[in-house]
Amino acid sequence: MVVKNKIILGPATNEEGANCWVAAYDIKTGKELWRFWTAPNSASDPESDTSGNGSYIHGGSPIWITGSYDPETNLTFWRTGNPNPGWNGDYRPGDNLYSDSVVALDADTGKLKWYYQFTAHDERDYDSVQAPVLADIDWQGQPRKVMLWANRNGFFYVLDRTTGKFLLGKAFTKQNWNAGFDKNGRPTKTPFAKASEKGVLNEPGVQGGTNWYPPSYSLRTGLFYVSSWQKYSMIMTSGPAVWVEGQRYTGTAPRPPGARRMRISPVFKTPEEGYGALLAIDPRTGEKKWEFKMVDWTEAGVLTTASDLVFSGGMDGNFYALDARSGEFLWKANLGGTIAGGPMTYSVDGHQYVAVCAGNALYVFGLPQRRSR
Repeated sequence: MVVKNKIILGPATNEEGANCWVAAYDIKTGKELWRFWTAPNSASDPESDTSGNGSYIHGGSPIWITGSYDPETNLTFWRTGNPNPGWNGDYRPGDNLYSDSVVALDADTGKLKWYYQFTAHDERDYDSVQAPVLADIDWQGQPRKVMLWANRNGFFYVLDRTTGKFLLGKAFTKQNWNAGFDKNGRPTKTPFAKASEKGVLNEPGVQGGTNWYPPSYSLRTGLFYVSSWQKYSMIMTSGPAVWVEGQRYTGTAPRPPGARRMRISPVFKTPEEGYGALLAIDPRTGEKKWEFKMVDWTEAGVLTTASDLVFSGGMDGNFYALDARSGEFLWKANLGGTIAGGPMTYSVDGHQYVAVCAGNALYVFGLPQRRSR
């Protein structure tokens, strides 16, 4: 990401047990200007206390997705993945900062201004790398600069983006790991949050209630739109974890719960068994205003337009448009390949177009144009 005279980036290491970071480089020379470690870099870092037994050495917290920038506050926001080993937290007691978090950094210095950890001591691979929406909304009768976030752990969050204060957290899909939040937004974990050798039912499953594909927010409707996985579960197991350079460091992995789920991305016969859906959420309450069901999972991003349309798609290849206020189905086109990532819109010579990728192709849609006589 380019901010002023800097290129800001961070590495993603999957599950190899490398500590990750966010760093800024001079755009002309490549000189490193600052670096923020998303997992502790040494025992002298205060955050190392949150990963006991010296486990911070292979802490993880990878950067999967490009960050966001708010020019009004000069803050850049970066989202982090899970700690290592991912499915056995016995090796890393504590909260494991700054895994599964959003960190707000001063864009000029890299200094941490605030952070919020969505899933402390994560044993379910709930990478918090979803795209946040930075919006100015009316919050309890007052204007507020907020961050709207549908998290992989199944909860929709509203944070104050200037201070990081927790304002709201509400489940948008079936979940069994969190019994509620305290006043600071810390979740109260249930026994289902911890993996075991025998296995524990994991709701939502490892791919989460949503994932990396971007949501959208409409200033006109005041609604937040996100692609989600509903009624999705897996069995979470844990086992021995030994770090070996260049190999995955996981402490085993989740598996499908027998006949209930065939594989991580199954195809279901009916929407009631488990399905992908586009949700419209009121960010002031976290309540669902409407839901558009699909017959399969979805990894499609969401686009809203000033004409009160919302565009998205599914793994079945359908690209569709809905009424952004009501969720009413308007039209669809089957493009023959999975719709993944986010659609976009642009205009040329005053004519608006919507583009989306499906499979290995790019498709562009536009309204018919009147020919001049």
